[in-house]
Amino acid sequence: MIYGENVTSEIQIRNFNPNERDAVDAVVRGAWAELIDLMPQGDQLAARLGSLTEHADQSEIIVAELNGQIVGAVGYVGAHQPKPNFFQPDWPMVRMLSVAPGHRGLGLGKQLLEECIARAKRDDAPVLALHTTAVMKAAQRLYFELGFEQIKDLPLLFGVPCALYTKAL
Repeated sequence: MIYGENVTSEIQIRNFNPNERDAVDAVVRGAWAELIDLMPQGDQLAARLGSLTEHADQSEIIVAELNGQIVGAVGYVGAHQPKPNFFQPDWPMVRMLSVAPGHRGLGLGKQLLEECIARAKRDDAPVLALHTTAVMKAAQRLYFELGFEQIKDLPLLFGVPCALYTKAL
């Protein structure tokens, strides 16, 4: 993390470029690595950490760039795009919100999520949805802060409880 500097002006939230796939995948792997040991089926999660860029043709990947380095990423999956069946087809969803561990606390996750909210509004969506697990405590605080509400429990995800959240738009 960078201390004593005003980094807000140096952060750029923008669309992903396909030639950045390796950088985005590295951020996702780094962001989710600590969760693998907390999940009984963490090895299955580890095998899927490249799925954000693998599904780039079915979603909008948004990155957070700081000083020319990608330090965060998220997928915005629009209405009627492939997604797990517990999401309504007309709901856009947030996929794999990720911030590199060394860059947390700068508000990057919030900015990435706010960009997903803006895109859902752009698309005239009724809600924006996501799913998360109980082990993602910081992410859950952010979701509640930005107005998401838990609407139902879902089957276990990688061996831990999972829930569906939505934000009315």
